[in-house]
Amino acid sequence: MKASFFSTKKNWRFPSGETSKATASDTITNDRVFTVKHWTEELFQEHPELFLGHFDERLKQTPGEIDALIGYLKEQGFRPQRVLDMNCGIGRHAVALAQHGVQVLGTDIAAHYIQIAADKAREEKLADRAEFRVVDMRQIAAKLAHEPPFDGIVCLWTSFGFYDDRTNENILRDCLRLVKPGGFFALDIVNKDWLLQNYAEKGFSRNKDWIVLEERRFDLKKSRNHNTWFFLKQTSELVFKLERIIALDHHVWSLPELMALFNSTGWQFQKAYPGFATGFTKRKVSSQSIKSKLSESAMLLVISRRPD
Repeated sequence: MKASFFSTKKNWRFPSGETSKATASDTITNDRVFTVKHWTEELFQEHPELFLGHFDERLKQTPGEIDALIGYLKEQGFRPQRVLDMNCGIGRHAVALAQHGVQVLGTDIAAHYIQIAADKAREEKLADRAEFRVVDMRQIAAKLAHEPPFDGIVCLWTSFGFYDDRTNENILRDCLRLVKPGGFFALDIVNKDWLLQNYAEKGFSRNKDWIVLEERRFDLKKSRNHNTWFFLKQTSELVFKLERIIALDHHVWSLPELMALFNSTGWQFQKAYPGFATGFTKRKVSSQSIKSKLSESAMLLVISRRPD
C-alpha cells in the first residue's frame, strides 16, 4: 500500500491506546476488522454522528441554495405546494422550503438525522409544514404508498446513486408513482465531467475536533467514485484517535448520461442548471450563479417531469 494520509510528523493515537510517531514516508494502517453492511447503513444508521460536521459546514449556504432551486423550478413552470425531500439529512433544505410556504415531507435512512430535522422544524415553529420520517429510498414507494401524490420530489447534495445500477433505476421508477402527472423530480448531483477534470485522489476536511481524510479512486468503466474515509477525533493538542474507516462508492453521471437515465426510467428530462456546493470544492452556488456554464459547474441541478 502506498503512503496514506496519515503520513505526518505528529503523534497519532490509535483506538488501542498506542501512539505512533510517523514520518513523511510512513504508512499507518489499522488491523481492526469491521462487519460492513451496505455503506449507507454503516455510515448513516450505525454511525450517523460521523457525518454531522459535513451538514454543519453547509448550513449558512442553505437559503441561497433554496432561492436558486425555487428560481429553477419557476422557470420550468413548477410552483409546488407539496414536496417530498428524499434523503433530506438533517432537514436543512426541507425546513428552508417550509419557510417559503411549501408543505414538505422529508425522508432519510438515518433516524438520528430525522430527529434533528424534526426538532429544528419545531424550533422554527414549522412542524405543521415540515414532517419527517425514517425511510430507506430503496423502499420509498412502498413506505409512502398511502400518501397523496406530491407536486414534486427534490433530492439534493449528491444523495442519489449509492446503489447498483438496477436499484438506482428502480428508485427513479418508484418515484414516478409518488408524484402527480406533470410533477417534477429535481436532482442535485456531482457533475461527472467537472469531477474528471478536477479529480483529486485525496481530500481533507475539519470540523471542530473531527478530521476526515479521504482517499479516492474513480472507476471509469463503471463510472463509480470509490472513497475511503478516515474519521479521526482530536483527543489532545497533537493526538487524534482513529474512530472509524468507511469505504463507500456511488455512481457518477455526466449530463447526457443523466438525461438518458431519466428518460429511460419514465421521466422526461426538462432542463439542467448549475447545482450547489459539493464536498470536492468549497465553491458555493446560489441564485447569483445561474448563468454559470454547466461544464464549469461542480454540481448539476437536473429537472425532469412526469408525463401527463
